[in-house]
Amino acid sequence: MSTRTGRPARAPHPAAPPSAPRTAARTVLRLTTLAATATDPKLPTPLMSLTYAGQMTVGTMVAVAGAHFFAEREAAPCD
Repeated sequence: MSTRTGRPARAPHPAAPPSAPRTAARTVLRLTTLAATATDPKLPTPLMSLTYAGQMTVGTMVAVAGAHFFAEREAAPCD
């Protein structure tokens, strides 16, 4: 029993079921869902969400590379 509330303690969450092995058919099925339209017209399509995620990833990489470049440039000795 839980000492704070007097209620019995909750059971731990069951372990997640093991994932199925990756197969070519499963991969193709996932790729075909990218072209599916969203059920709500206000929501972006899965392909548009993937494009946005790619843009954010590339933007983050450019920002990190720029910060690294300017940090090295600032640390370089001036003659």
